[in-house]
Amino acid sequence: MRYFFTEDVSPDNHPVIDLQRRATWIAVALILQSFNEIDHGWYFPFLQPFGSLIPFLLILGSFYAMWMALRPRTLQQQARTGRNHPARWQRIVLILTLILSIAGFVQFGRSVIMSFGTPQFSNDGTSLDTNAAMLLKQGRNPYTDSNMLDMYRRFHLEPDWTTPLRMGQFANRIDYPSEAEFRSILDTALKAGGTAADAPEFESKVSYPALSFLTLMPFAWLNSYNVLPFYLLSYLAIIALAWKAVRPELRPWVLLLAMANAPMWSSAVGGNLDIFCTLLVILAWMLRDSRWGSAIFLGLAIATKQTSWFLLPFYIIMVFRQFGLKETIYRMSVAGIIGLAFNLPFIIWNPSAWLAGVLTPVADPMFPMGVGIVGLSITHLIPYLPATVYQLLEGLAILGTLITYWCISRKCPEAAMLLAIIPLFFAWRSLPSYFYCAAYPLFILMASNVKVELLRESFAMRVRKLTVPFRFLTPAKPSASV
Repeated sequence: MRYFFTEDVSPDNHPVIDLQRRATWIAVALILQSFNEIDHGWYFPFLQPFGSLIPFLLILGSFYAMWMALRPRTLQQQARTGRNHPARWQRIVLILTLILSIAGFVQFGRSVIMSFGTPQFSNDGTSLDTNAAMLLKQGRNPYTDSNMLDMYRRFHLEPDWTTPLRMGQFANRIDYPSEAEFRSILDTALKAGGTAADAPEFESKVSYPALSFLTLMPFAWLNSYNVLPFYLLSYLAIIALAWKAVRPELRPWVLLLAMANAPMWSSAVGGNLDIFCTLLVILAWMLRDSRWGSAIFLGLAIATKQTSWFLLPFYIIMVFRQFGLKETIYRMSVAGIIGLAFNLPFIIWNPSAWLAGVLTPVADPMFPMGVGIVGLSITHLIPYLPATVYQLLEGLAILGTLITYWCISRKCPEAAMLLAIIPLFFAWRSLPSYFYCAAYPLFILMASNVKVELLRESFAMRVRKLTVPFRFLTPAKPSASV
């Protein structure tokens, strides 16, 4: 226990105790999200429509845990906590997290082994990006020449690893197709000729900005389809960055939370682009006091994946509240130029194809899917709502989170990691991967932010102590009667 909970409970060490309390709440969030990684097919058939309540409540619970980690403690609460540190619930959470870290070690070993084997694409986003890099190497435009059926043959994809569209034989329906339907339509399309037009039911377009596949060009030049090492190294870079940024007392938590983060390990093993994008976002927030460093990494994130675009208004609020309008305009200009620089060649190459690609997540008729509000309708616990209702709920959630961030951004700039993803819980597609890359980055930014504040407070205290012997030189203030 002493490696994770300090034995020094003196008032001077209360900030460290509070950081360890915050880390415990982050561990609670990771535990809840990890339970959601359990195959839903194990319990959905028994619970029927009520099965969707489990992932719904697990993700909501993780939001609550992250919010509890953000909440500051008063001096009285810190003093009371110091006398009973660590609390029993913190010990229990630590033990559960240590047990959960075993799964993380297994995933880490599995990812290392898979890095030297044949590629296994568990999502079509990775296969689309890898194929885009291969097409670009051949001098072809990835945004026009991408074909899901070619990737299906080349990468030996499972039918349910693709993204179906409500078109063709899937038109005029809302319920997600079965695996048998996937396979039947894919086999028919392959026999018909195998072009993208033969399978309108499946997403074939490159759906992300250009940096998503430009980072995979070294693998294309080496004629390697296995891009897992890039995403594994991205996650290891996040861990190394956290180790360097936080106080020494928090480093055991850095390693424990990193290994117990089963959802992010699953994303890394699956080659999920969110891992690399999260690394860039962390750097953009961590370097917020650096004009160039922060703006450059934000621009790279913008050029990588659309999920980073949800963070843009939060970044604008943070910079405006801390540095003013002029600095905000300067930074957003730098970030915009960098984001545009990577995409401009493809915009010039074929503007309509590029625009159709990056707007795919919101423009193409995809099936409802996720663990948010829509998840209750997927199991028919509640009826499907009109698409405009989901958009309205998401818009109201965005407005509410932006107002909240405006109020707390100076004291808690890292809160954007949580607030930016909450609106997605109300969206037509609220995939769990949208929420998995929030808890650990929140902890990293929280710990590194407090570290800077503690250093400034420590410096101010030292200055006051040094000036104590010279206070007699300060002229006394005249009394009110003089």
